[in-house]
Amino acid sequence: PHQMVAQLRDLFARAVPLLVFVPHVADLAPVFAAIQQIFPTAAGDFVWAEDPQRVEKVQRMRSGTLHFLVTTTILERGVTFSGVQVMILGAEEPIFSASALVQIAGRVGRDQLQPTGLVQAYLQQMTFKVMAAQRQIKQMNQRGRQLGGQR
Repeated sequence: PHQMVAQLRDLFARAVPLLVFVPHVADLAPVFAAIQQIFPTAAGDFVWAEDPQRVEKVQRMRSGTLHFLVTTTILERGVTFSGVQVMILGAEEPIFSASALVQIAGRVGRDQLQPTGLVQAYLQQMTFKVMAAQRQIKQMNQRGRQLGGQR
């Protein structure tokens, strides 16, 4: 937890947008509340698939009104936020398959002006799927560098 707080402090100090992925809808409000308690000036919210304000919250994140968004896997693909960084809490949970972890990590570095960034997975124990996702991400980044990218 200490490392995570330090990383959050750094990201919020630099006003870098952040997605915090959690495994369950029930985790959204407590994680959001914990972040708000430690960093009361950071503008944030939480979102899930059935959230009636989902579109508005995502738009507020895109526009920079929100500094962070705590989310379920609903935002693992199909959205792009300029310069976003990612934290995954409970990455060993069944909802986060290796391919889901790769997709989540793929939210980072989609901006040509910021082709790199933080993808940090927090877990209770290392699992094969987390190692497989790490390996696949490293291979894709290496391939991107070979093809002339900066990743």
